[in-house]
Amino acid sequence: MEKGFKVGIVGVVVLLLSVIGGFKFFEKIDNGYVGVQYSMNGGIKDEVLTQGVKYVGLNKVIQYPIRLQTIKAKDVSVSTSDGKKTTLDIKYDYKVDSTKASNMYKEFGNITSEDIENGWLKSKLQKEAREIYAKYSLLDVLSGKSTEVEAELLKGFAKAVESKGFVIEDVTVGVPEVDSETQKTIDSIIRAGQENEKAKLDAETVKTKADSDAYKEIKAAEAEAESNKKVAESISDELVRYTEAQARMKHGWVEVQTGEAIVDAGN
Repeated sequence: MEKGFKVGIVGVVVLLLSVIGGFKFFEKIDNGYVGVQYSMNGGIKDEVLTQGVKYVGLNKVIQYPIRLQTIKAKDVSVSTSDGKKTTLDIKYDYKVDSTKASNMYKEFGNITSEDIENGWLKSKLQKEAREIYAKYSLLDVLSGKSTEVEAELLKGFAKAVESKGFVIEDVTVGVPEVDSETQKTIDSIIRAGQENEKAKLDAETVKTKADSDAYKEIKAAEAEAESNKKVAESISDELVRYTEAQARMKHGWVEVQTGEAIVDAGN
């Protein structure tokens, strides 16, 4: 009995070790990620692991996202061309080029994509933002050139990280923080713009009314001319003779001949 009990214990232990070892030898690659393997005796393997449970033995595996990830970098410090220091939040979408995942492991080593986002990618974003915002005044950024700045930041950031295998799809920049004096200037610019737009609208209203009155006068003149034309077209020789006959019947006929008036009484 005692011997059988010991054999049973050994069997349970072996089973547990097998289960644990089974989990150790397999790696689950998440949806939207690829895995890169590192072997102690063979180094980094070029073939990446795709989604699903994969046998990896004793190899280490690092996963990188190949679907878009949205990252929010808060309180990025920049200085504008007019010497204004400000902070802003920047959101960007990125993914990893799966064909460069192995090279990425060689470049960054055994660290996660989150570590890269909070370290290398953030520093690159900070550098590009500082260089680009230094070309614009704070008022430029706030009063009409924000789209231009975003486009330039997207282009510069994407170019700065593409060689390492990162693909930047989009960049969105929040509204920079401003001091009270700058805010007053911005408010005055907005008011001036609103007043200018109102003046334009008033001018357009006056012009529209003048155009409408002129149009009405033209249409009335056209209608009168058309009426006169129809009257003129309706006068025929028969109508003239008929009108003369009606006049003779009512008033008699008056002829002027050799300076003498002859009245025909109609009788």
